[in-house]
Amino acid sequence: MIKSRQIVLSKKTGDVTGDGRRDTVYLVGTPTEGSQFTTNITLMIRNGRTGRVTQVPLAENAGYSPTVFLCDFTKNGVDDIKVTIQSGGSGGFTFTYVYSFLRSQLQLLFSGDQYMASKQFSAHYEDGYVVVIVDEGLNLTFRIDVSTDPAAQELYDEDGNLLQPTEANVGPFIIAYPIVLDEASGTCSLQALTRVYGQFAADTLGYIQDYLSWNGTAFATIREDLAIQGATP
Repeated sequence: MIKSRQIVLSKKTGDVTGDGRRDTVYLVGTPTEGSQFTTNITLMIRNGRTGRVTQVPLAENAGYSPTVFLCDFTKNGVDDIKVTIQSGGSGGFTFTYVYSFLRSQLQLLFSGDQYMASKQFSAHYEDGYVVVIVDEGLNLTFRIDVSTDPAAQELYDEDGNLLQPTEANVGPFIIAYPIVLDEASGTCSLQALTRVYGQFAADTLGYIQDYLSWNGTAFATIREDLAIQGATP
């Protein structure tokens, strides 16, 4: 039931229980007067067969532009539920959750916090105006040329040698986009973005792009790469 002053923020219909009937999945929340900021955001699931409504509290339940999206992420022919809320902070990150509601049993499949807790990233500067990023869990290494980054200049001498050991930063988790890797399957995967930055938060160097597909028990990486902004000629 929608409480007083709460409004419907986003709504989708699809079979999320697996009984063949279309269910209604929606987000409700309390708007802030004079602002687009919304509090008390709650996921609601109305069973299309029984009419029963299930309320799902969210770990982070305040922010901007909350949306709900349905797709079969678990490859079982039943829609799963993806919730995204913009944090509104300077880092530009979101609160992202993916749930299964198969047989009316709620299961959290993915969250940004859960994802970051499972990853082991490190990053540091090296001689020659280079930042090296390592995904320890996947044993993958990426390199970024920072020779044109003004913030990096004070870290090197005139020959491009690092003045002292200096770490860069990986995080926070930014967002997980739903993506289709196999159109014939009718299923979705996730593209998780994590920011890479230098000595301060505004010095964004690039983004780790992690392509995740459901393996039967969890989202697993099928490919990971690094995206950087193109340079202006």
